[in-house]
Amino acid sequence: MFRSIKTASLLAVTTSTAALAQVAPLPEAAPADSEEIIITGSNIRRSAAEGFNPVQVLGQEELRTSGRITVADAIRSISANTGNAANETSNSGWASGSAGIGLRGLSQKNTLVLLNGRRLANYGFPANGLSDTFVNLNALPLVAVQRIEVLKDGASAVYGSDAVAGVVNIITRQNFDQLELGGSFGTSGEGGLDTWRGQLVGGVGDIDTDGWNVLFSLETYQRDRLDQDQRRLTRSGIYSDLPGGRWNGWSARGARFLINGESVPFLDPQGNCPQGMERVASAPIDGLRGDTCAINLAPYTTLIPSTERYQAFTRATARLDDTTEVFAEALYSHITGISIFGSSPYFTLEGGRFALSPTTGLAEPVSNLLPANNPYNPYGRPVQIEYTFFDLGQSLKTNISEAFRLLGGVRGELGGFEWEAAIYASGSTERERVAAGFANRFPLAASLADGSLNLWEPNATNPAVLDAIRLSTLRRARSRLYGADLKIAGKLFDLLGGPVDFAAGVESRRESLVSLNPPEIDQGLQVRPAIAAVDGERSVIAAYAEVNVPIVRGLEVQLAARGDHYSDFGDAFSPKAGVRWQAFDWLILRGSASRGFRAPSLSENSSSTNISYGSVIDPFDPDVPNSRQSPTFFTIGNTQLEPERTRSYNLGAVFTPTRTTTLSVDWYNLKLTNLIGTNNTTVLVAGNDPANVARDARGKLVAVYNRYQNLSELETSGIDIDLLQRVPTDRFGEFRLSSVFTHVFNYRRPNTVGGPLLDYAGSNLGPTLPRNKATTRLGWSLDRTEAAVTWFHTGGYRQATVVGGQERVDGYDQFDIYLGYRLTDGITLYGKVDNVLDEWPPHDASFPGIRAPYDFIQYDLRGRYFQVGFDARF
Repeated sequence: MFRSIKTASLLAVTTSTAALAQVAPLPEAAPADSEEIIITGSNIRRSAAEGFNPVQVLGQEELRTSGRITVADAIRSISANTGNAANETSNSGWASGSAGIGLRGLSQKNTLVLLNGRRLANYGFPANGLSDTFVNLNALPLVAVQRIEVLKDGASAVYGSDAVAGVVNIITRQNFDQLELGGSFGTSGEGGLDTWRGQLVGGVGDIDTDGWNVLFSLETYQRDRLDQDQRRLTRSGIYSDLPGGRWNGWSARGARFLINGESVPFLDPQGNCPQGMERVASAPIDGLRGDTCAINLAPYTTLIPSTERYQAFTRATARLDDTTEVFAEALYSHITGISIFGSSPYFTLEGGRFALSPTTGLAEPVSNLLPANNPYNPYGRPVQIEYTFFDLGQSLKTNISEAFRLLGGVRGELGGFEWEAAIYASGSTERERVAAGFANRFPLAASLADGSLNLWEPNATNPAVLDAIRLSTLRRARSRLYGADLKIAGKLFDLLGGPVDFAAGVESRRESLVSLNPPEIDQGLQVRPAIAAVDGERSVIAAYAEVNVPIVRGLEVQLAARGDHYSDFGDAFSPKAGVRWQAFDWLILRGSASRGFRAPSLSENSSSTNISYGSVIDPFDPDVPNSRQSPTFFTIGNTQLEPERTRSYNLGAVFTPTRTTTLSVDWYNLKLTNLIGTNNTTVLVAGNDPANVARDARGKLVAVYNRYQNLSELETSGIDIDLLQRVPTDRFGEFRLSSVFTHVFNYRRPNTVGGPLLDYAGSNLGPTLPRNKATTRLGWSLDRTEAAVTWFHTGGYRQATVVGGQERVDGYDQFDIYLGYRLTDGITLYGKVDNVLDEWPPHDASFPGIRAPYDFIQYDLRGRYFQVGFDARF
């Protein structure tokens, strides 16, 4: 008999011991445990909750009672997300305001994100120097979510590319026929980040009785911006009291001359720095001799951008007859994020900076010499100057993102087999406007040549001169995904151990990604351009099959295989084999081995160009050898890339000594070859090959050129330990303890082309990868009261390079609490306190940037955070 999608989706799966008991104050009806469902990682329905693969489930109770009020926050908090995935605190990156997930320490391009089992379009702006394409988790509404399943195993044999490290499947509510309203307000104890959230989800009709159901949800989320001067830790910008700390939050390039490698402050006849600058020694900031007119950048740097999100989702299902039903989904998200773009709001004339040549399309250097006849030049000859133009206006960056997915399908039963077909279209469109944050190099050069730009008193400059120099930019991007699929599943025949289950399918999709430079860059107007140009597309055709064979009762073997054909690089074949043995009623043993692949992203293997800015140690600097310099970094796409190839192994055991206790232990090992990446910039600079390193006439480092290529390999292994313990009592209610712990044994990869494998685990050699991460939660419910305490632990890590005597960075522990009370059967009031102990992120001396002296990929400065809200169901 045909099973509706209601059965497939509403079962409160305890797929892993991390799946908390679904004990909500107003629980939705769930089918009996004997019903069969589809678990992420397989296309075959099964009644056993514990399958061949380790799957962590975030249920409604955990989502509701945690302090995480967005999909991104909920998913990123899991222990398998050990690092190397950007979040929206990375506001100066290419993908500002977005958030991704990177399981097993691999970057976010190696984790596949699904919505109800099907793909979504990637975010239009790739991250991490254009190499990482990913689904923006911030574009997905939490209010419509029933549960989130996280497959912590390679799954290319089922899903194809990107499922190297695992799969995140966000499953929405099905057959919901009530109305829910909710709202909340949150604020930080130290100020800032005021957050308002409103939500509505409703449904009409019932599949079983009416033959149809329509679900709809609306969600709005608004949060104020947090700037660096709003926190005690970062307000002064001076970290000299910390190991390796300097005046990292200051810029020595406010206004100064560079004379024979020495900093000379730019002073007016009265001996004053220009407005907004302060005369200080240059050495604590950048190590140069002499004084400078410096700037504290804290008031002009954003730690967490403001955001407004409006999201809508709807799903409709209608039964045509006893064996056939049609379904459709629509998702829309509109996100606006605003931040002050670090030091870039001010244009700095800095040696070796580039602009694009409008004739050749290549980068060309822009001189930082103040002309000899300039009235503010006391030397009577051209001289190097660095100057920050406050009067050009603040560089306010606004990111607007619109994402959608439309899907329609039909499913039914024929000849004992269930079948399903669907078509879908998904997209993401981005616009990034930087208002008045840059300078037009041609009017700037003219104003420096004729002296019309007043460098002593910026506010005294003729407004017409400033208007001519001031430059705003608009960067656009668009990602599209169109697809169709057909799949069947059923039982082939019976063996002594039971029926042989089978599933197979075909799919086709077309992907495209276009990220354009602002026209001002292509015209050669902008100095120090941030270039992120991508133009790529491809088609994919795939077929797959899967079979579960019961050898004897309690012993099953799973075999799966998938073949993919890509229009740009060719073919990929991904097999998988798994075994599951119910050794005793209380013990399950399982294991799997698979081969997979990750196709080069459209930004890696297309005609892409990335220009970024950072710092690197230069042994050949003519002024201060082995000092940190800030050249321009070029990264170029490579159309000859091969896909990354993977081998994944898992062994695990699930113990259920009692009906209220579950413990699972799973070991994983993941090997990648043909690893796509770029060479290490430090090594390139040390090699000093003119093909990779550009210097000016004095030998000053001005540019480093890098190219995507297939490197050697990567291997990582570790262990997951999941515990779930329920303690029901007659008088004191029910207690629920869950803990999910991940330990990384190793994470080996080269940091140079052809170099030896180095162990990144437990260090910040590349991305910061703590060995240990855990989430532990104690919940309690009694009558109308519900409470929970959640402990998030991130282990410490060693410094790859000892800075300021700091050899190791401390671990981090955060405690969140929740308390809810049901006024009536339909109305609940609640309060939450995140980071109850108001812990600051651990200091990391290797982060010398202007924003904060800690790893802002993993941590932020929200501090102690309070939330109050209500939920009502009718």
